[in-house]
Amino acid sequence: MSTKQERQLLIEKSAQILEGTIKQTDPEFYRALSNMLHDYIVVTNPRRSVEFRMDLIDSIRLMAEIVNHAQPVKVYTTGELARIFGVSVQAINKWIDEGRFLGYRREGKNRHNRIPETISFVMRTGEMISVREVVDMYERQNQEHEVVELNPDEQRDSILDEISSFMRKYGGTYEMTLGAKAERTIREDRDASIWLALLDELRELNEAKK
Repeated sequence: MSTKQERQLLIEKSAQILEGTIKQTDPEFYRALSNMLHDYIVVTNPRRSVEFRMDLIDSIRLMAEIVNHAQPVKVYTTGELARIFGVSVQAINKWIDEGRFLGYRREGKNRHNRIPETISFVMRTGEMISVREVVDMYERQNQEHEVVELNPDEQRDSILDEISSFMRKYGGTYEMTLGAKAERTIREDRDASIWLALLDELRELNEAKK
């Protein structure tokens, strides 16, 4: 992530370098780059009114201003992502090495990696979804399955209701449906982890009654 000091340095140096070199020696490239930065600002900050013909220096200054006032991007450790995706930390590291977190590279085996929420994740199906969207799904499902204090019989009935809901959704038992799939979407992975947890909890309750 860029710092405020780095952005200020870019603005100051740009005035010296861009005006004195690119603008004079290659005005066509200078104009094309200015227009491209203008388009980028409009696309990433659509509510901002930007004059179409902007000088390159003004474009860079405006980009720095937008970043300065933007909400900070959240980052997640591999451990946090493992819990969110319902997999092991080793699986997250493997996905990073496979390039499934687009544009992100692992910073060594013994370092704590921080993956921004803006990074896109490529599913086995080829679909792409941002880390932020995966986190939102995880938090919504946690809210839907919020734990409340129940007696054993009520707890068992509640678990059976949720398992029945999954069976209706996928058209069979876990072993017949998600458990038999070689490749699953992120939503299916999340459902599978919740379904397995419910089955384990039901098994423990049944054993405790014996």
